[in-house]
Amino acid sequence: MAEKRGMAASRTVGALRSSIRDAALATDSPSDFGQAALSVIRRRIPFDRGMVGTVDPGTLMITSATMVDVTDPTGRAVEIVAELEYGTSPYANTYSRLARKPEGVQTIRDAIDGDVRDALPYQQILEPLGMDDEVRLVFRGRDNRVWGGGTLMRGPGDRFCDADVKALAEIAREIGEGLRLSLIRQAPQVAAEVSDGPAVVIVGEDDEVESATPRALEFLDRMGGDSRIRMMPAVAAAVRFRNSGDAVVTRMRTADGEWLVLRAGRLDGRGAAGRVVVTLEPAHPAQIVALVTDLYRLTTREAEVLGHVLACETRAEIGQRMFISPYTVQDHLKSIYAKLGVNSRQELVAHLFFAHHLPHFGAPVGPDGSFTGTARSEQNP
Repeated sequence: MAEKRGMAASRTVGALRSSIRDAALATDSPSDFGQAALSVIRRRIPFDRGMVGTVDPGTLMITSATMVDVTDPTGRAVEIVAELEYGTSPYANTYSRLARKPEGVQTIRDAIDGDVRDALPYQQILEPLGMDDEVRLVFRGRDNRVWGGGTLMRGPGDRFCDADVKALAEIAREIGEGLRLSLIRQAPQVAAEVSDGPAVVIVGEDDEVESATPRALEFLDRMGGDSRIRMMPAVAAAVRFRNSGDAVVTRMRTADGEWLVLRAGRLDGRGAAGRVVVTLEPAHPAQIVALVTDLYRLTTREAEVLGHVLACETRAEIGQRMFISPYTVQDHLKSIYAKLGVNSRQELVAHLFFAHHLPHFGAPVGPDGSFTGTARSEQNP
């Protein structure tokens, strides 16, 4: 009997992996893939409410989320999740803590000592939603970097069992790789228009957004995923900054293919409890090297070579700077070409230009060399 159960479990995991891979190939964005992944899981491992979101692998900050049957009965879901995830609560089963565990999957009862009903995640999230159990996951790609996280919930009388947790752990890497691949899909040629002016969000002491400029709202609207939590990246950054005191800089990709950098800092001098200013801006050329390194799994040396290539240096000049021969430089370039799917230096530069800058071509250029707005069409000069 045990052998039959083991074979059935193996077939379940195999079917899940296959379906997740198919979903990764058939979808064009993280939100579409997240929706497909949740549907695949639900058919084999039933749940009542669920979420799959992307994170910046460098900071583990949430950048977007796709949800199934999740409501906001309290009206403060964004603030609650941000405080539990990035605040100082000792009860939160956070993605950053899960990322330090080899398996990266855990139920709330395994994560919290004592009566789970006394824990803040249960009181502030599960109970208001009518749920009684949850399992949380982090999604690592083949590069072993965390590209997303997920939460699945069940109502009373239907807790996640060890077999459910084990199966989810077995497919977590497939989902992580799917999220990574969804972030390198070719960006569309026409990006959404964005207003001129600064992109700024002010987050108050109660973690609620006090104000936001039109450009900031337009950027956050373009993040994709669930529109109900569009302010999550800004609020999460503010909470993390307020509780850690460290600078917060994280990267996000809009649904139409533009990479943004989000920063959080203190607005006034009233200490850690004061208001926080969050700014959003298009990623500059220098920051693209870090993005490409993570997304395409470039080595440290390959990333260094790429930076010199974008600075228009020759093989000989790159070799002199890196104290390697031009032949070794060429070997690194061939590896970079293979990972990005190009065949030459010209195609490499064109690929990066198309994916990260073409949507803004024709827009004004600021003092730092970055585009300051969207391109103006001939019909709207």
